Amino acid sequence: MKIQNFCSMTRKIVLISFLFLLFSCSSKDEILNVPKKLIQPDEMVTILVDFHLVEASISQAQDRHDDVNQLTNFRYSSILDKHKITRAKFDESIDFYSGHMKTMHIIYEKVVEELNKTQSRIISK
Repeated sequence: MKIQNFCSMTRKIVLISFLFLLFSCSSKDEILNVPKKLIQPDEMVTILVDFHLVEASISQAQDRHDDVNQLTNFRYSSILDKHKITRAKFDESIDFYSGHMKTMHIIYEKVVEELNKTQSRIISK
């Protein structure tokens, strides 16, 4: 995949994260029914956690002056392959959730929860 595609994906993830922070709603709202052709909420949580962990490792690579573009391409491709999804399906799913911010908020609450658990595991070692 081209570097531009992954830069675009990174921008989408950052935008969604920003919108999440701006949007406030109760986490007690129910997640709406997501079309079966899209990534379902629980899987989206797992994928977004993986993307955020990659973003953290890429930030560290930039500090070491590693070849960040090559690293980014490889890691993003690996995440999509790991979850057996295409870039098109990911993009379509992100677009869908972007139009349903209550659901995206609930997903991101779970993402933050999972990232906090990961951080706690790392710190406790």
